[in-house]
Order: sequence, then structure tokens, then C-alpha cells
Amino acid sequence: MRKKNILIVCLFAAAALLFCGLRFLAIPRLNAREAEAAQNQTDALTHDVRSIEAFKNPYVGNASNTGNLFAALPLNDIPMKFEIDSEACTLTVHYWDTVANIGEEKVRRALIYNSVAAMAAIDNLAGITYDFSGESDSFDRRRLEAVFGSPLSALLEPEKWSKEVQDPLKSADFVGQFFD
Repeated sequence: MRKKNILIVCLFAAAALLFCGLRFLAIPRLNAREAEAAQNQTDALTHDVRSIEAFKNPYVGNASNTGNLFAALPLNDIPMKFEIDSEACTLTVHYWDTVANIGEEKVRRALIYNSVAAMAAIDNLAGITYDFSGESDSFDRRRLEAVFGSPLSALLEPEKWSKEVQDPLKSADFVGQFFD
């Protein structure tokens, strides 16, 4: 009977240690990694382009797909709504914040990044206008293809994307050419 009691106490102690290890070490570390990954997805320089693979679509008129695409792109933490013009194959994204509140440098990089990503993922998207409180910027496919190459969809491989889209966005001169 004594051996049985010792075995039960040992098993209980092991279970308690395992529970504490999971509860106070493993789960907080996992949560911290997930929070860091989510934060990385809000910035053009750290965004993982693989997150948009599921949203490739030949038509901009698929409102659900377009909304989900922008929810996976930088600035996804800013409330927004969309207007889709299926005839002109254009999109207007209305952000419910100002550029000054978000940060001009971050916004400019993100707008270029999001435009290239959206046009790479949506085959017939011809242009995007981003509307912030008091300010708007527009991008069209021809200009982006002149800078990044045609077709934009060829850039969606992670290594190529990093080298040809994200790395140039680190340069203020490169970003500035889109906002003159």
C-alpha cells in the first residue's frame, strides 16, 4: 500500500510540474511569438508575403476576397472600408485614420507594398486609391509594372519579394518617387 501511495504522489507531482511548465513557460512564450508575428504583419518591411497566397484571384470584383486580402496586408490594424469599381477594375480603400497618426514613413511604404501585393494577387486590378482623413494617394498597375517588372504576380515568391519589393522600400528616395 505504501508503494502505491508513493507512486500516486509522484505522478501527482509530475503532473503539477508539467502543468506549471505549460502554464507559466510554454504558453506565454507561444503567445509572445504569436504577438510578434502579428505585429510584423502590420509593417511593410517585416510582412510575410506568403500570408496573401490564399487571396490570389483573377477579379477585383470579388469583394470578400479583396477585403480578406487587405486584412492580411500591412496597415491591417487600421479600420478601413472598400469601394470596388468592377467596370474600371479599380479599388478605393478608405482608412479611418490620418497619415499623421499612423506615421508618414510607415504609411508611404505600406501603400506601395499593398499596391504591389494587391495587383500581384488580383489579376485585373488596374488601380488603387487610398483615402485617409484629409489625404489620398493613387497607384496604377502600369507605373508599378514599370518599376517592379511585369507581371507583378511573378514577384510573389518570398525570396524574390523580399529582394525586389521589401529591400527597395528601405530607401527614402525609392519610396519618394511614388509621392512626387
